[in-house]
Amino acid sequence: MKIIVTAGGQGTKMWPYSRQDKPKQFQPIIGNQTLYEQTIEALMTDFAPEDIFVSTKRKFIGLASEQSPQIPLKNFIVEPDIPKDRGPGEGFAFLHLEMLYPNEPFIIVQADILHQPVDKFIQMIREAEALTIKTKKMVTGGTKATEPILGIDYLQLGGQIDGEREAYTIEKFVYRKKTLRETRDLVENFHIVTHSNHTCWYPGLMLEAYKKYRPDWYKALMKIKGVIGKSGEVAAIEEIYSEMEAGPTEEVTINVMNADEAAVILLPYKWTDVGTWNSVYDLMANGDGNYKDGNTVVIDSQSSLVKGYDGKLVAVAGVRDLIIVDTEDALLVVSKDEIDKLKEIQKKLDETDRSQYL
Repeated sequence: MKIIVTAGGQGTKMWPYSRQDKPKQFQPIIGNQTLYEQTIEALMTDFAPEDIFVSTKRKFIGLASEQSPQIPLKNFIVEPDIPKDRGPGEGFAFLHLEMLYPNEPFIIVQADILHQPVDKFIQMIREAEALTIKTKKMVTGGTKATEPILGIDYLQLGGQIDGEREAYTIEKFVYRKKTLRETRDLVENFHIVTHSNHTCWYPGLMLEAYKKYRPDWYKALMKIKGVIGKSGEVAAIEEIYSEMEAGPTEEVTINVMNADEAAVILLPYKWTDVGTWNSVYDLMANGDGNYKDGNTVVIDSQSSLVKGYDGKLVAVAGVRDLIIVDTEDALLVVSKDEIDKLKEIQKKLDETDRSQYL
């Protein structure tokens, strides 16, 4: 079993901690450890460093190797510094494993996800491995849907595969609904789980799925395969990669799920996508309704996130429903309900020649 840790995203929704040269997975978003360090540490409770591969952009290799010195340098899969979304990037990683370990299954682990508790996370990986070996199906993960949640996709379950684990066939992939009423009807009247973005399969079978459902990506990946190990490899890969159309891996995997070539395991642990400051607040808020991290003093305040850093004291009083994040060179103060305004802030910084803060 091989692990692919994906760590190439930009994490723009976590500004001002997440920056272009040091995105959220390499930042101490929660506590003193980075999300990437927490992921590697969790995996190494059961996997040897030689079985863990890290897929990230060339510009982040220094950060990744510094924060995971246990991982051999040969296990870093270096994506070109060209934003193409996960489809081409993960395809590049699948290609590398297919060339090295064609007969071993892999699982994708995102570096910006929290998996709690760790032992249950490892249990899920081993169960996914066993199910993939037994059935040759792609295995993904799902969480029981107990209430309607907007903005996420769902899986409609078929029958249970066997009695050894909570694993099911997938009736169909269900795209996120536009309204709360539609989502509630889905959750209440269908056998539904949330889709939690796991992918466990064989690299060769995944590339065959690319060939079937995104033949343009597959063709480019085969061109890349032809230049690996040859003179001028880096420049040739970047040229081919630059011509690939951007898109999510789901453009392949959704088709696999709808073709009855996949199964889903119900996650025995808490899966948290650390995608926004609001998600950090929802995960970490304590008894007084606040989340405080770093060198902070918070008085008579409610429903707020206050995050500082060791070089400065952040003191707030009498506030509510705010996100307050301080770094060495930038301070963010925004209403929790207006967190989407981050896009406008970043756009304004870019337009006014202050890209050094991005």
